[in-house]
Amino acid sequence: MTAPLVAAEGLRRTRREGGARFTLRVPSLALRAAERVALVGPSGAGKSTLLLLLALALAPDAAARFEIGGEDAAALWRAGAEARLARLRARTVGIVPQAGGLIPSLPVGENILLTQALAGRHDERHARRLAEALGVASLWHRATGGLSAGQRQRIAIARALAHRPALILADEPTAAVHPALAEDILALLLREAEAAGAALVLATHDWDSVARLGLPRIVVTPDASGEGSEAAWA
Repeated sequence: MTAPLVAAEGLRRTRREGGARFTLRVPSLALRAAERVALVGPSGAGKSTLLLLLALALAPDAAARFEIGGEDAAALWRAGAEARLARLRARTVGIVPQAGGLIPSLPVGENILLTQALAGRHDERHARRLAEALGVASLWHRATGGLSAGQRQRIAIARALAHRPALILADEPTAAVHPALAEDILALLLREAEAAGAALVLATHDWDSVARLGLPRIVVTPDASGEGSEAAWA
């Protein structure tokens, strides 16, 4: 059996707001290539914090083990190896934020190609194929202003996949779109992730969609104290 794409043990991150503190604990987590999972839990429980940890955008406070793409991310954080972390992030991770997160000063095509530039993987033909598959190829030279929420989310999915990442992280990708579009966008995301052979972590409040899709779940559950939560397989 191949080694996990993501392997974490004893992962912990505390956030502080004013005089309050809240700690997310991840006792054990393993994701393999092409695996697809839903990350569920109430608002404020730490789903976005876990995605930021997996995206190497947030340093853990503690980690007995934290490996991504065969790299010891915990050791890189401890060493303050920001440049190596940035390269690992650019090469390995694709992110679909809640509301698209497009750069308004760039046209659609350049938004999609941005991840390729950061990863050093230039392949415009692949990016245009993704845009075609996601129904946004005709917008390639358009400014992002004035596009619908559904169009922006499709562009964000193309951008997240353009550099062929091994891990895709989607944070409530249908939160900003009309419910009638949500199912289509989720289906597109799952289809394109599967076609790319990428692992997918989908953070969502939509338990009904998770049930219909039959995805395994990582549940983030607040503890009784109200000062922490734990992420574990359901």
